[in-house]
Amino acid sequence: MTTSAETKLTADGMPIFAHELCDDAAQASAYMLLEEGKSNLRTALITGSHGAGKTSQLKLIDQHIRQAGATVSWFNGWAHKEDVDPFASMLFALWDQLDIKGEPQAPSGEQVDAIVSAAMRRKGFPGGTAIASRDAGESGERALLIASDLISQLVVQDKPLAELAHASKLLSDAASLNEDRYRQQKLLERSRSYLFPKRFHEQMDTIVQHIRHAQTDPHLPCFLFIDDLDRCPPRLGLAMLEAAGRFFAVPGLVVVVALDEVIARSWVRSAYEGNVDGHAYIDKLFDRRILGTEERARIIWAQILGVEWRMAEWEGLVGKAHPEMADRAVISATRLLRIHSGSDIRQVRRTLAEVRTVIIDEEEYVSKVTLMPDVVRLGVLCGFLVRERFPRIVERISDLRLLEARIEVIEEMMTIAPNWEMPVEQEDDPLTWLREFLSLTPEEEREIGYILDIRYFLPTDILIQAGANLVLIGMGLR
Repeated sequence: MTTSAETKLTADGMPIFAHELCDDAAQASAYMLLEEGKSNLRTALITGSHGAGKTSQLKLIDQHIRQAGATVSWFNGWAHKEDVDPFASMLFALWDQLDIKGEPQAPSGEQVDAIVSAAMRRKGFPGGTAIASRDAGESGERALLIASDLISQLVVQDKPLAELAHASKLLSDAASLNEDRYRQQKLLERSRSYLFPKRFHEQMDTIVQHIRHAQTDPHLPCFLFIDDLDRCPPRLGLAMLEAAGRFFAVPGLVVVVALDEVIARSWVRSAYEGNVDGHAYIDKLFDRRILGTEERARIIWAQILGVEWRMAEWEGLVGKAHPEMADRAVISATRLLRIHSGSDIRQVRRTLAEVRTVIIDEEEYVSKVTLMPDVVRLGVLCGFLVRERFPRIVERISDLRLLEARIEVIEEMMTIAPNWEMPVEQEDDPLTWLREFLSLTPEEEREIGYILDIRYFLPTDILIQAGANLVLIGMGLR
């Protein structure tokens, strides 16, 4: 029977056994967004750490929303972070099939930033219009206002606003003088006089009404999904997050942002120098939080370990299994992988695959080890994680030419955890030489001690030596 990892993935990389769990949650979220979007819901936030499945959840929600008859447009912040003006690109993503003629049947390869540039040239805007100084407080607002006017002209065939055209000409002329602080201030004062919020919302109302009229069910709201803002530079990421939460909150449009909220809070603390609470600030930008991504990732985690930790590719191991000890080994592996991979399911799978490959490559030695299979896997995993997280330490151990010397160092490293509370200054500290040899910082000592705290599974001197050999295999040093 085939137990290959590839047979357990959907097309987008999600484990098949996790699909039903996530799809049920996506269906409930889609229903909430559709129903509350008809009334007062304008913005929603999907939270979760990196790799927890936020994008996968968005894709599943997308399917249910489209099936209901609404339209969904996507904007990937990280993919557009190098655009001349990401703010304009964000707005043009609302009409993500638009071509420069205003017909909603553009080639699938058409890029949003190319559409913005072509549209601006076609409408006669000066080439410098889209170049916004990121240091200026309202550069994003200008870009959104210009883009909204362009969409109205191209799509809705609305009359251009003479005042906006004049204003954009002023902005373009001033771009060449942006080193003149007096002119910068005058430009800023003039731009504030253009009543950005009122004009932008008027344009957005028109655009959203037109999009809804063209969708299968015009009574439903339309949607803009924004992903990967947390991979952008902090200043740009926060500016786009604020734009999404403040300026896109118009009737008939629901903006759904997938974001690692811990990162966003750090942006807020840095930008406002710790004077603003990040959680409260983000609360004001979004009407709803869609929770559960992190919790589902943990459930999927457990299933991945349960399936792949004992899959057929590990069968070269000859030790006799003991149920209670095996379960303890799985718990230890889970804790270690949580430190290394967080909630990133794909990284967990990659780590397990690499450890499995290491064991296969060392089959000649591993097949002679009589430790039970789960402990063998755990020992190699421990060494692999030390190599991944502390390459400097592994390089230092590799300087030892004799295998016996390397084994002795690993055996001593296994004793760090029971002894790490001892003061470094204590003269009879048995780990003093190890600390000096590896140049361990207190943080490194504590983490390495936690990773290599597996002596419970190695109750005799002979087994400890076997465990040290497994750790060296994981480090690639045996």
